[in-house]
Amino acid sequence: MMNKFELEVSYCIDCKKCWDVCPVNKVTEGNIYTPQGKIESLAKIAAGEELTQEEYDNIYLSTRCGACDDVCPVNIPITDIIQYERQLLAEQGREPAKTTAISNNIIEHNSPGAKDPEKRFDWITEDLDIAESSEIAYMAGCWVSYSQPDIARATIRLLNHAGIRPMILKEEKCCGLFLLDNGHLGDLAEHAKKFVDYIESLGVKKVIASCPGCYLVLGKEYPKLYRELNFEVEHSLNVFKDMISDGTLRPEKLDLTVSVRDACPMRDSKDVPRSILESMGVQVNELFDGKQVCCGGPGGLKPNFPEIADDIAMLTVQGYKDKAGMLASYCPFCVHHMEGACKSKDEEMKIKDVSVLLAESVLGADFIRK
Repeated sequence: MMNKFELEVSYCIDCKKCWDVCPVNKVTEGNIYTPQGKIESLAKIAAGEELTQEEYDNIYLSTRCGACDDVCPVNIPITDIIQYERQLLAEQGREPAKTTAISNNIIEHNSPGAKDPEKRFDWITEDLDIAESSEIAYMAGCWVSYSQPDIARATIRLLNHAGIRPMILKEEKCCGLFLLDNGHLGDLAEHAKKFVDYIESLGVKKVIASCPGCYLVLGKEYPKLYRELNFEVEHSLNVFKDMISDGTLRPEKLDLTVSVRDACPMRDSKDVPRSILESMGVQVNELFDGKQVCCGGPGGLKPNFPEIADDIAMLTVQGYKDKAGMLASYCPFCVHHMEGACKSKDEEMKIKDVSVLLAESVLGADFIRK
């Protein structure tokens, strides 16, 4: 792998296209923290050499959103190289203390913030029809479970309306996206094995996830780290899009103009939330001319460099106000991060998850507030 990545680093043609799309580079001066600069440190890290402070910071000043990968004309796997550099630094005992602490929280407590597992399902209300056992399971994920319960409630109510009684995963765990981003692949492989074996022991054939990170890690990364799954993993919006198409869900018009806060793990499926919003008669005015710009929170950027992460969040918050009345999101971590950024910068933001908007459209605003 080392030789492969070193060779691919040498393919760089210095076109600087990655500079233009990197959200960190957009909010910092001097082109110090570019994707190109990050991968150029690989040889020094592999050799165990000392890095300058700027070189070291640059490795962790990345959300691994993938925007640089998308524009590289010679197909250098930039985010894979960043992940490998972080893996080496972790093995060398050189990763940031906050990164180590969050990784340990996930391994030991099953959530990035070491939240009380007894409160993971506090979002469940009496009106939700949840089965004790089912071939369909719902995974809310950490951010929905602990900070955005309306998303979980809206999702279950829509599934119930469509005649589906999902079960919950009573031993639900953090998916481990943070471990993936920071190169803790051995820990994540063990984590994946335990979680996959547990889900399969329940007889589950499909897991519906609200979080794009959970959808990506369970569905695409666990098979690489462990083995092929005996169940499907689907994002809730994909399920709802199909239900709208076949007439199972019948949205009513919402008189709204929104900009969509796209989720980086699902940047190849940006048509799905827009299709759902279109079915509700919602007008979408694009942010960033339709280009992908990360919220600035993932990968350890928020805990390690909060001011830069907040500045990236403001690109979205300030950008939508000239284009729409509110933001429509389908990533709970985007919402969590941007709400915190707005609080720190005394900014206001109006944002709703697409699932919540759909529930209001199909079921009525009064019902979704119960």
